[in-house]
Amino acid sequence: MSDKNFEVICEVADAIYFDFMDALHDDVAEEFVETDPDNVGGTRNTEKGRDLYFLIEDRIRKVLNKEDEWSVKYVRSIKKT
Repeated sequence: MSDKNFEVICEVADAIYFDFMDALHDDVAEEFVETDPDNVGGTRNTEKGRDLYFLIEDRIRKVLNKEDEWSVKYVRSIKKT
């Protein structure tokens, strides 16, 4: 995977994750995000939040890889004709 693809995956994962967090009621969002004692006024992901973020990132990566696999198969099928 190229660095560019990784950047795109992270950008999309961030957008989905934070849109999801913004849509949650504060009581529920607290399961995913907590106050960061090392960063005044900042937050950090809980273990559950990290798990969710990496799940989103992994799903995007798998979708993009499937698209790449499909593209390669399609190009090979064209070359055979």
